[in-house]
Amino acid sequence: MHQFPITTRPERTSNDIAADRKAANAFFARYTTTDSPRTQRARDALLRFYSYDWNLICCVIEATEWSRTHADDTVAHRAAGRAERAAQAALNDIPTRDDSQLRPYVHTVTMKRLPTPGVTPCPVSERLTARGQADRFWALCLNPTGKFRAAVLHDADQPFSQWLLLQPGYGPRQDAPEGYSGTLRLPKSQRFVPGSVRPAGISYDRALEIALAALDKFSR
Repeated sequence: MHQFPITTRPERTSNDIAADRKAANAFFARYTTTDSPRTQRARDALLRFYSYDWNLICCVIEATEWSRTHADDTVAHRAAGRAERAAQAALNDIPTRDDSQLRPYVHTVTMKRLPTPGVTPCPVSERLTARGQADRFWALCLNPTGKFRAAVLHDADQPFSQWLLLQPGYGPRQDAPEGYSGTLRLPKSQRFVPGSVRPAGISYDRALEIALAALDKFSR
């Protein structure tokens, strides 16, 4: 067990308190009993200074100090400072991304079938519905005892490999299958026709041969 030293501030004795009180009484007595113009001006200045909020007093002190240190600034100095800061900011800026090397997220054929993008007004009912759904979602997230938060937000025991099986879209983009034309639907010539024979893994000639052999066997 670690032991930390305990330090205490020095306690003021009764003699120290009495000396401070005596000095304070003498200080204020000097302002109340002397009627000279100099003392009157000092007292009025003291009252005006401390009649403001302490935060404003700190602002005045900092502004006075800043003015004292920047008293020699000129228009040329300020312009040079702005130019230096602009040059430094230009060096720190992140360069613009080159989108010419990016592949389109949607296939070209699918893009042509989509409607023209545009900005359309959203009805008030849809906005209210979306807002209500968002409020309900965040209410479930903020509920510390709810099953939603425990199952979705704080499910830290699930292995990553298991989570990856449930998220097939995770990972780098894959190339489209060969012959992909914007849809995964089979061409009309390869679709199933009710009442027709559709063998799996063999040719139609071999399927016909097996069918004729079976027919000949059962006809005997």
